[in-house]
Amino acid sequence: MNKIFIYMFKKYLLGFFLTISILISINLLIIFLSELRNLGINEYTLSLIAQYTLFLIPQNFLDIFPYALLIGSMIAFGSMAYHSEILAINSNGVGVRKTIFIIMFQTFLLASAFTYVGNHISPQFSVHAQEIKNKALKKNSINQEIWFKGKDYIINAKRMITDKHLEDIEIININNGSINSIINAEVATYDTNWILNGIKIIDINTNQIVNKETLNISSEKFIPSQILKNKFNKKRHQSIESLYANIIFYNELGIYYEEHKVMFWQKMLLPISCCIIVFVGIPFLFTKIRSTNQSQKIIFGILFGITYFVISSIIINMCLILNISALISVLISMGIFFIFGYFLFNKLVKSHIHI
Repeated sequence: MNKIFIYMFKKYLLGFFLTISILISINLLIIFLSELRNLGINEYTLSLIAQYTLFLIPQNFLDIFPYALLIGSMIAFGSMAYHSEILAINSNGVGVRKTIFIIMFQTFLLASAFTYVGNHISPQFSVHAQEIKNKALKKNSINQEIWFKGKDYIINAKRMITDKHLEDIEIININNGSINSIINAEVATYDTNWILNGIKIIDINTNQIVNKETLNISSEKFIPSQILKNKFNKKRHQSIESLYANIIFYNELGIYYEEHKVMFWQKMLLPISCCIIVFVGIPFLFTKIRSTNQSQKIIFGILFGITYFVISSIIINMCLILNISALISVLISMGIFFIFGYFLFNKLVKSHIHI
């Protein structure tokens, strides 16, 4: 039994790494070519484009590995089925049900390991990649305004280079319901405190204008780091820990935050999702050997597995519209596909093979 497990695991790994290498190479090539349209703008050189692309490798791996697990498993075990190796394993006392259980267990192990490692590595590399691009492009950085209202102040930042570098900032100080002063700054950078440069202070009461080179503001009196990170980092680029911290932060403010909760639970339950998409695809390999073309079976399995991510997002959005919580929405989408996989198992496996 151990030898069979190890043999199947080696086949699985070979199919996975072959698939992930091809998929990541294609994806990185597309990213590199798409970035060439910005070549020569400000300081965005070919070297920086290459750096930007390379720093996105961990995030690409994290995004693609579920598909690679599906395609790799279909290739590996499809080859075993075609060469009657699955039949030989069954004849040695390891039935179809146990064989599928082994595949699911191996999928869960690989998906858990990749999720854990990717969650700790990819966020920092993705942030650094975005910083390289934004700093080089300058004017072509994130051109979205950020507004934040504190207890006695309102802050507006018109340009965001990184979550620690803002430009064209306006701070409106409020006292007893009326504007007390307005602070304009050209640049704000974070280093334990926020350092503002190019300051112009307008005192509304005395109608005086004071110019200063720098001004230090504590982080408690500025835009919270969670908001800046959320604006700068895409939800899928954030770690599980960051998403959880954001959920706590926004819950305390009483702000609707279900979309980030969905991403949190999707990342937490990603190993189980990988098992489900493989479970949906695997039954196509256990039909009668000559019942249909082997390559067709693999393609059908891959297509049915990939539809999981497309249809599940639709199901989750529908559940959110119906005001169903994020966790329940994710579990509903997973449950529907698990039932669908079980239906395929009964339809394609039980009806053709005695288990």
